[in-house]
Parts: sequence; structure tokens; C-alpha cells
Amino acid sequence: MLRNTAVAPLYPWAGKPSVYDMIVLRTGQDGKLKSQALPDDDEYVDKPERKEALRQQGLEGIGSIGVFEDEGSAKELTSLLLRLSRDRNVRNRRTAYLALMREESLDTISPALQALHKLPGLNAGNLYEEALWMARHGVHRNVVKFGLALLSQYGSDRHRELTFTLGKHEEFTLYAASALMSMENPSKSLFELARCVDGWGRIYLVERLDPETQEIRDWLLRDGFRNRIGDGVLAYTCALKGDLEEALSSDTIDPALLEGAGGILSALIAGGPAEDIDDYEQAMPVIGEYLRHAQRMCAVAAHTKPILAIEGFLRQDERTWERRYRNGWMPEAREAYLALCRSIGSVEPSAGGAEDERRFRT
Repeated sequence: MLRNTAVAPLYPWAGKPSVYDMIVLRTGQDGKLKSQALPDDDEYVDKPERKEALRQQGLEGIGSIGVFEDEGSAKELTSLLLRLSRDRNVRNRRTAYLALMREESLDTISPALQALHKLPGLNAGNLYEEALWMARHGVHRNVVKFGLALLSQYGSDRHRELTFTLGKHEEFTLYAASALMSMENPSKSLFELARCVDGWGRIYLVERLDPETQEIRDWLLRDGFRNRIGDGVLAYTCALKGDLEEALSSDTIDPALLEGAGGILSALIAGGPAEDIDDYEQAMPVIGEYLRHAQRMCAVAAHTKPILAIEGFLRQDERTWERRYRNGWMPEAREAYLALCRSIGSVEPSAGGAEDERRFRT
């Protein structure tokens, strides 16, 4: 139990809801957040340097935990946390909290975690309780992130629900993923959490997800690659982890798989920012299987855009194709696939009427 001692200034966590409470209150019945607001937005987002950092993130997201290391700050923070683990009083908690609130505190996570458990006199049990407190009651995002990072050092199921809930906000998904991965059987939690987020959080989770069940593999191919950053970021990963080639080798497939496969192939053909169609070694057989199913399923309107993308890919200049032939593509397959595209294009779609579909049939 935390001992109370006289502390004159107000606590920095006083008067506002915790991050955890705000997330719980703003989670819909579908398990997804209805708002990305956080209790420290007025102190954090309005800072000009923070806005510039967000602008420059681009396709890099929030990066990985502790990419930049500030040795001096790490030593200061390690000392504060060591003191707090030995004597859990309000004064020590407040001092550590104030240090964690600083923007640069995130740069110290990696070196601080490495150093903490090597220090003599550390009370690991007390430190765990403080990590729980930071994650559960923290009002400032950096404090919550550091709490999650500390929890990742303890593989306890006790904080699974707390970690999962915080991970629904994409500011914390990467840190929550690290904590979940330290527990037993993390795949189910990572999978369920990935279905609750659709931006960088989903990308981080899918990259770390072990496709150990058919349910996970099915989801990766039908929906897992979709995200608001760009489907191309995860298309290659999901094609491999979901084993798209094996899934399409069946005699028949469901419409959701046909649509998902078309989305993955379209994203790979479009290219960027990750691996593209020329990095995908199974491209030749997968395109053939996809066209086989598309022909049988009469190229409904939702599927014509991927066919157009594939046809455009097959019609690229001969210099590009000479390189592909050297890398395993067969000219006969290319010609056969072009014929299939033309064959599918002659079939009237069962729905739609958009310009792409009209162009496709001409």
C-alpha cells in the first residue's frame, strides 16, 4: 500500500479522468473506440513541436519503443524508479510522474528497462504495483506508455484486461502489444485487439501476430490487411501469414475471400510503401488461381477493379517483363492470364454500373 506523506503541490494526476477510464467510457458496443481524445490533449497536442513531430511521422508511425536513448535522462529516471520501488510514498510517486510526463522520457524507456533490474535493492514487486498504477490511473500519455513498458517485463495475466483496453487507443497499441506478447498464448489477444483498431495499431499488431489458427489466417486474407494508412502496408504480410496461395487453391472459395484476395493483389500491384508484387514469390500461381475463381464467380462489380489492376500489370512494358521472366515468371502464364482477363471482361457484372466496369467490358 502506498504511504501518504505531506506534499504541498497538487498532484499532476488530480482533477482529470485517467486515460484508462476515458477509453472505457468511449468504447462502443463493437469494442472499438468512438473517439481518440485523451485527457492530456490540451497539454500535449497543442505544443508546436509535437504537431511538427506528428506531421513528420508520415508512414513511420510512432516507431518502436525506445529508439533514441538519452543516457543521462535514463539514469535520472532509473534512480527515481528505484527509489519509488523501495519506498512507495506519494512524494516519490509524484517525482517519478513529473519526470515521466516530459516529452523526452519516452527516449529513455529502453535503457531504463535494461538498467532497472540490474540494480541492487530494487523491489520488483513494488515496481510492478507502480507500473499497474501508472497504466491504470495515469492521466498523461507518457506515464501510461512507461507503465505499459514496465508491465511488459512481467508476464502476468493480472494486467491482461488493462493492457488490452489501453491498446484500443492507437497511441498505446504498440506498448500494449509488447506487454501482451510477454504473457502466455498472446496470439488470441493480439488478434482480438487488431480487430479493434484500423491504423498504425493494426499494422503493429499484424506484424507481430502469429497466424496459429485458421480463424486468424482467414481474417488476415479477408480483412486484416485493410487499414486507414494504406492497404499496401500489410498486403504482403497478410498474403504470407494467411497463406493466400493455399487458400485460393481450393476448388471453390467464398465471396469474402475473393474480395480480400483481389484487395491484396491490387495493393501489391499498386506498390508501396512496403513490399510489392515483384517481392511476392507466389505472385504467378496466386494470380492464376484468383482469375480462375473470378471467372467462375462472374466478375461481380466489386471484383472488376482487381481484374483491371491485374491486366494493367500484365501489360506493363517488355523490359519490365524480361526481368520478371528471369525471376521465375513464365511467358505462357502471362499470356494465359491476359486471355482470362479478357474473358472475364466480356461477362456482364451482376451489380454496379460504375465507369470502371463499363470500361472493363469494352
